[in-house]
Amino acid sequence: MGQTDIFSMFNMVDESKVEKEKQEALAKKEKEEKLAKMQEEMKQKMEAAKKDSGTPGASAPAKKESAADAFKPDEETIIRFMGETMSITAFFSPEELAEGLLVTKKDQEPERQPLTAEMLRARMEKEYPELVKNHTDMVFMKKKNLVVPVMKAKAKGSDGIMPMHDSHFPIPFNVLNQFITLANFYAQYKLEIHADIYYSTDSNEYVLDVPAQEIHRYRTEVTEDAWSIANRIEGYIKLMEIHSHHEMQPAPSDLDDSSERVPGMVYAIVGKTTEFFPRITARQFLNEEIGHIQLHPKDIFESPFDQMPVFDSEGIEVVQHG
Repeated sequence: MGQTDIFSMFNMVDESKVEKEKQEALAKKEKEEKLAKMQEEMKQKMEAAKKDSGTPGASAPAKKESAADAFKPDEETIIRFMGETMSITAFFSPEELAEGLLVTKKDQEPERQPLTAEMLRARMEKEYPELVKNHTDMVFMKKKNLVVPVMKAKAKGSDGIMPMHDSHFPIPFNVLNQFITLANFYAQYKLEIHADIYYSTDSNEYVLDVPAQEIHRYRTEVTEDAWSIANRIEGYIKLMEIHSHHEMQPAPSDLDDSSERVPGMVYAIVGKTTEFFPRITARQFLNEEIGHIQLHPKDIFESPFDQMPVFDSEGIEVVQHG
């Protein structure tokens, strides 16, 4: 007999199971419809960009005015960075917070100047070298009395000492798979795309974040303001930046070399995305003296080929040669 439970034994219907399957089917349908709608919207946007410029490309989204509050921290202000929560008093004294930083200019008497976000970045950079000037926005959220440093992704494209956070590598393969799927979608229009990979110490979760950006055939540039990004990634650790070269090789361009210069940051490029097995290059920027070091993708991503099938090994005969 093939009876497996009391419901089937007496020809009864498990209503809770039926309802659960119904809800799962509805959720799957909604997800598929949402994805189809998004793809259709993107196709229309790509076609519109083609007509406007005569070449494949996405029209640039309007840059938003920053919603960041004026930088006015106090002794209760906290900073969230690299999964850590710290007090601003770790970088400024109560006197500096109340009266400003004592600044000495050439041939002038020292005077107090109000604290600025740049002053905080400079102080933090001594402990966190990755907070490089012109690569970092210090977002102050007044309601939360919170500062979130956001490491900005610079423009990158193709040509036509800080260790990795080892405890957070390798990154699950499904995250890489998500990016390749995204890159492959834009590859049909010969467009590059950028994304960032974050890790949450609270939920032990890896997240692929795709910020608003301007994309072209040979370059991509993030246009989303730091305030918006900070509200999304608060409390997350930025592990790497990744972008695509669609049908081209994943070789770093001069633009990539000049923009991928945050100490300790891992960078990856996915090229030949339309092939069954796309090609990937990865590297890490150490510092201005050493520059980049090459990494193997297996050092930063889980392999999809690590599950051995079950088979009878006794039937395998090893033949020695030589």
